[in-house]
Parts: sequence; C-alpha cells; structure tokens
Amino acid sequence: MPVAAKPEREVLTVSGLTAQIRSLLEGEFPSVWVGGEISNFTRASSGHIYFSLKDAKAQIRAAMFRGFNLRLRFDLRDGMDVLARGRLGVYESRGDYQFYVEEIQPKGVGAAELALQQLKQKLLAKGYFDPRRKKPLPRFPRRVALIASPTGAAIRDMIELFAQRWPTAEVIVHPSRVQGPGAAEDVAAAVRALNRVHHTQSLALDAIIIGRGGGSAEDLAAFNEEIVADAIFQSVVPVISAVGHEIDVSVADLVADVRAETPSAAVMALAPDQGEVLDGIREYQKRLASVINQRLVNGKRALDQIATRPVLRRPMHRIRELEQRLDDLSTRLQRAVRQRLAIAQEKMAAMSAQLDTLSPLNVLSRGYSLTRSADGKLVRDAADVRPGDELITRVASGEITSRVESR
Repeated sequence: MPVAAKPEREVLTVSGLTAQIRSLLEGEFPSVWVGGEISNFTRASSGHIYFSLKDAKAQIRAAMFRGFNLRLRFDLRDGMDVLARGRLGVYESRGDYQFYVEEIQPKGVGAAELALQQLKQKLLAKGYFDPRRKKPLPRFPRRVALIASPTGAAIRDMIELFAQRWPTAEVIVHPSRVQGPGAAEDVAAAVRALNRVHHTQSLALDAIIIGRGGGSAEDLAAFNEEIVADAIFQSVVPVISAVGHEIDVSVADLVADVRAETPSAAVMALAPDQGEVLDGIREYQKRLASVINQRLVNGKRALDQIATRPVLRRPMHRIRELEQRLDDLSTRLQRAVRQRLAIAQEKMAAMSAQLDTLSPLNVLSRGYSLTRSADGKLVRDAADVRPGDELITRVASGEITSRVESR
C-alpha cells in the first residue's frame, strides 16, 4: 500500500512575516488613543520627531511625522504626560512595532493653554517682559498710529475719543486683521511697517496703539503669537496694547510698553484731556501772576526802606565825612613820618659820633701818622722798606711823599 506524501512546510521570509504582522497590527489598531510619559525625545533634521511613550511597566516607540507635528501649538519635551492618537504599525527595517502619532494633547491642560504658558516662559527668559526696557509715553503726542480692524467699533471709538480729548494729535490708521488666520502676521507686519516710516523720519510717530474689542480666547489668539511679541519688542516707537478686556491679558499686553484694558483706555492713557490742560494752564497763569505781584510788592517795600536811609537822603554828607576822615588820616600819617625821620636822624648822629670816635683819623689829629708803601701796604716795621722805596705818609691834614735813603 503506497504511503501518502507529506505536505511541504510553508516557510515565510522575514519580509513576508513582517508584512503580515504589519497588516494585522494596522488592521486591528487603525486609530487608538494612548496615554503615557514622553521620554527619549528627539527632533530629526527632516522635521520628524521621535520619542517613547512609557508608563510604570512598559514603553512603546513613537514617531510623529513633520506633516502632523507642524500643527502642534506647544513644544514636546521629556517627562511630559500626554494623550496621543495614532495607529500601530511596524518599522520593517528593524522589525520593531511602533506608534505613529497623528494628534497629541497634554494631560490635564489644553493644548492652547500649554502653548501659551510655554511661550510666556520663553519670552520671560529672553527679557521681553522686563519693565526696565519699557519706553515711556510722550506727555503731549503729536502723531499717533492705530493698528486695528478698519470695520470694527474699536477704531471708531479711538478716533472719536482722540478728537474729543486731544484734537491737535494727527491720527494715522493702519488697517489690519485682528483675529482669524493671518491676523498675527498682519499685526506684526503693521508694527514693523510703522517703525520703518518712523525711522526714515518721513512720518515720525510718538506712539502706536494696537486695539481691538474683547472676545473669546480664540478671538484673541493672534495676540498670543510669538511673531507679534517679536515685533512689539523690537519697536522703537512706544507701543500700547489694548486687546480684549480687563480679564484678558495677552502676550502682546505683557510685551508692550503700556497695557490698557480697552482701546478707549489706551487713548485716555496717551492723550491728555484738552480741557484739563487748558484749566491747568490758566491755573499756572494765576499762580504766576500772583508770584509776580508779590515780588513787585516785596521789591517796592525793600526800595522804600532803602530810600529812607541817610546815605540816600544826603549822599554828599557821607562823602564829606569820608573826605574829612581822609584828611585826618593824612595829617596823622605826615606827623608820624616826621617823628620817625627825627628819631632816625638822632640815631644816625649818635652812630656817626661813635664812628668818629673809633676813626683812625682822630688818632692822626693827635700827632700820629700812617705810612704806606707805593703799592699801598701799611709800613709797620723798618724792615718792611728798602733804600730807594717811595713812601706815602698820611697826617691829619694831608699826605707827604718821601723816599727811603737808609734804614
């Protein structure tokens, strides 16, 4: 009896097996939400991001391709708890199964709120909120630019309020979208354009107001964008942010030089009230007139007091007193000079008599004489001369010349 042949075993290739596993996984888990903690986060130069999702017992590799992560409104980082939606698949080159993420949300907080928190932290670290860099507003603005929707109520309110409070200011309107797609780019471009014309001095500005009425968080989203914060931070012209109402504080509010709760409040912060200024000027005029009058009164009183002094009533009397005093001093000086001369003459006479007493001429008058050689040397001894020397002898009444014959 013939034996039946055994069927051959089916042998799969690695690629074939991997393809079947991939088909099973993708078919069984076409879309699934997974919660976990991000770890091993990396961003490739292609724009794709790779990370692991883990809990206390397991982990799974995850990838989020560029087309999906461009829609992220916040930054992913290690340690963040998230909810991720995607599909399971197999990375055939390594034979690993992994989670292909298409949407991701932070746990416990909305994506928009987290993105706003992260942006505020980033700008705070860069010094965008530092009060020391904020520029003061001008006291009396001459030219102001308004960035707002040309069809909104905010622009009409601001223009009317400027006309009421400070009509001398020139108001320039730069229309811009203030909500919806492209609004952030419009506002940033408007701020930069106004700074360019200010820099060229073709249209020097004193301030820029960015204004819009209140709205929901979605309506104000444009003012929480980094591009708007950069434009305000780099503005040379002082910027007032008047976005939303008192309870809505946007990134633009924090970066701006001045934050106003409403567009009308922005105008009131910038433009002085014309009536109040005029009242102030009139008050200053009154005070100035009062000060001037008081000084005139004080000056007249001082002048009257000076006019009653004797020196002004009889000015020559004082001059004659001084002349008389000068004469007295001159007389006393002359007397003192004569006295000093007399004393000096007496002293000189006494000293002269004393000198005469000591003078050798007095000795000659008593019969003595002085003999000198022809060269003027005094002869004290006969040995000082030789025969033939000429001698000059001084006596009381003259000199005698003689010659030595012998000694």
